[in-house]
Amino acid sequence: MPVSTSPTYPRSAPALTSQGSMWIRRSFGNDTLYTTLVQTYIDTLLQGGYNFECFIEGGRSRTGKLLPPKFGILSFVLDSILSGRVNDAIICPVSTQYDKVVETEGYVTELLGVPKKKENLADFLSGGSSILSLKLGRVDVRFHEPWSLRRYIDDQLTKLNTPPGVRDLTLKTPENAVLRQRLLRTLGYKVLSDINDVSVVMPTALIGTVLLTLRGRGVGKTELLRRIEWLTTRVRAKGGRVAHFGNSPLADVVSRGLEVLGKDLVGEVQGLAEPTYYAVDRFQLSFYRNMTIHLFISEALVSVSMYTRVKQGGGPAHQDISYAALREQVLFLSSLFRGEFIFPSEGLEANLEKTLVGLENDRVIKLQRDEGGAINSIGLSEEERLAGRENYDFYCFLIWPFIESSWLAATSLMGLTPPVDQKEEIWIEVAQAQNTAQLVSFRSTSL
Repeated sequence: MPVSTSPTYPRSAPALTSQGSMWIRRSFGNDTLYTTLVQTYIDTLLQGGYNFECFIEGGRSRTGKLLPPKFGILSFVLDSILSGRVNDAIICPVSTQYDKVVETEGYVTELLGVPKKKENLADFLSGGSSILSLKLGRVDVRFHEPWSLRRYIDDQLTKLNTPPGVRDLTLKTPENAVLRQRLLRTLGYKVLSDINDVSVVMPTALIGTVLLTLRGRGVGKTELLRRIEWLTTRVRAKGGRVAHFGNSPLADVVSRGLEVLGKDLVGEVQGLAEPTYYAVDRFQLSFYRNMTIHLFISEALVSVSMYTRVKQGGGPAHQDISYAALREQVLFLSSLFRGEFIFPSEGLEANLEKTLVGLENDRVIKLQRDEGGAINSIGLSEEERLAGRENYDFYCFLIWPFIESSWLAATSLMGLTPPVDQKEEIWIEVAQAQNTAQLVSFRSTSL
């Protein structure tokens, strides 16, 4: 059963509710009666064995990245199980991927500060002739293997040294409240992790990623195919999936992807020996690049952390970085971007060592170890240097826009700092702060 949220009851509600939709408020506030009503409704659905669909991200990503989980609906479902009102619920995470997303232009304007335009069915129908005539490629829907929520809760309680049946989770105690929040958080990220596991990378995402992670402004078709083939191999090596098109040659798949993206996003230089492509709208194209970044976030963090030494130049030995210094940089960046990305759950030490060994096996970096096998220092491999650092640069360019955005935000805030001798508080309008940040960004990119 689909679940949606709306602050008002739209005109299209009767048509949607007749198909099983349930309209709920975006915020419940302190309305205990309304909260109890929604909880009872969800209990009834689960007790009756009805399919119940909710969108755990709470909305559509404006950047192409997977959004952090929204815990509202999950909280009601979890409470149904913990209270004993429902014996069990079967969770089936679902991933839906698109070749082309219609709203990317609107997302860009929203990211630049333009208020979101309210959506309604009438606008879609009135403009439907233009939207429905577009070539938007294909949609890929994948289902994760379903799993028992009751069994998952029991497993988590065991890991927390709280065997099932020992603690009465129906009691309203501070300890149970903390435990419940911990279960809810792990549940939300478990569902997101499963969605990532079955998500596929579409050809448009491969094209966008390659075009935005190259040093030059344009790339010939031969080189584009070579880098897409390399990226496809890396996606699969990381446990990701790539959309398949039967026995179609890679060149045909890429040509189809370029056609779907269109000339507004990817341009072609005419009159050269072979077709040469370049990013026309890098902002919109970043939406497709961000669909792959979750697979390589660990490699990207390590690469940009190494860049603090690589950028200094000099001989290879001079560019090596100690393990302690690298770990400090990775820890800082992980903390900085903890709201941007979903990191592996094994912990910093395990993730870092696994990533370093993987990059070493891919011959991107070299590791120096002591007699006990512990990593002492890290540097670029000779093979990667001879290849022009193309794979290392790929990982750096993946996350570089997010680093630049953080730098821009910090610089803009510093620019708003009042003079030292200023005694009274100064409040600045949000619009003025946004304009200042955009001005700083414009001047930075113009230098």
